[in-house]
Amino acid sequence: MPVNKNALLRYYAIDACLNNSMRPYPDLEQIRRHVMRQLEIDISVSMLNKDLAQMRDLYDAPIKYDKIRRGYCYEQQGYSIKKLPLSEEQIAALDYSTALLQQLKGSRIFEQFESAINRLIEGYRVSKLLGKSEKQLIQVEEPVKTGGNEWLEPLLRAIVNRRALEITYARYGASPKVHTLSPYLIKAYRNRWYVVGYSTTRRNVLIFSLDRITDVHKSTQSFYDAPGFQPDDYFQYSFGITHIHGAQPEKIVLAFDKAQSPYILAQPLHHSQQVVESTPNGVVIELMVYDTPELLMTLLGYGNGVEVKAPASLRDKIKEIIQQMQSVYQ
Repeated sequence: MPVNKNALLRYYAIDACLNNSMRPYPDLEQIRRHVMRQLEIDISVSMLNKDLAQMRDLYDAPIKYDKIRRGYCYEQQGYSIKKLPLSEEQIAALDYSTALLQQLKGSRIFEQFESAINRLIEGYRVSKLLGKSEKQLIQVEEPVKTGGNEWLEPLLRAIVNRRALEITYARYGASPKVHTLSPYLIKAYRNRWYVVGYSTTRRNVLIFSLDRITDVHKSTQSFYDAPGFQPDDYFQYSFGITHIHGAQPEKIVLAFDKAQSPYILAQPLHHSQQVVESTPNGVVIELMVYDTPELLMTLLGYGNGVEVKAPASLRDKIKEIIQQMQSVYQ
């Protein structure tokens, strides 16, 4: 029988009470008060008895009443419903989830998640103290839901088990196509998930956005290792999610004004960022990246706070876009 969230919270509170070595053998009234304090709810003795019975039934919890000490305890020392063994399916799910989080650790997206979680927790604590809802005190930016998360697990399984997949992919404004894909890598960028792999259909390593995938099936074809592909190096010179096959990265020289400089120094644009010159009027930096649409969009977003010094080709692109923008507003 499935357990609802409220019942599970009560079970955990009861479990903590029975494992409290400072107050062993609590009676029903002591357990009831503990649950009420922990969850800030009202619970009757009859409901508590039902919960104890459910814990015995659902978890085989060895709960007994000690007549001599006139209280409840676990017959098995060290028992807790939180230490129950997981099923093979649950263990597999945790394996993939842990692998995913481990890869995210240390990245900007993980730091954003960690910061958001911490802020939510602090907001919850403050709201309990002041008697206000957390949204009245702290509001956290929520990422836009783009879809495609349902493909994460089958893709991760295929990467780990080296299995080819048949994926149906629909680019914007194009008809869906089926690719035989040997997936190598999952990447997150701006709250969207991408998979990198070799498409036998296109005979090249491609990047697919998960929210544009409409179907995934196992393939009868063998997994293909693309010669020279290295997951650690694939996005080394990418600014964003774009990878340009056969291209050479360029040295990008950017001059940021006094107002933007502190932000650029605190949060580098790219891992290759190097400071060329720093003055009271601003900072000049170098990047070693591909010239991509993401780079253009980012630089344009700084407006007159940045000047492209080199290369000339990128400087000319920025000029042309600015002129086109100017014509729009004339």
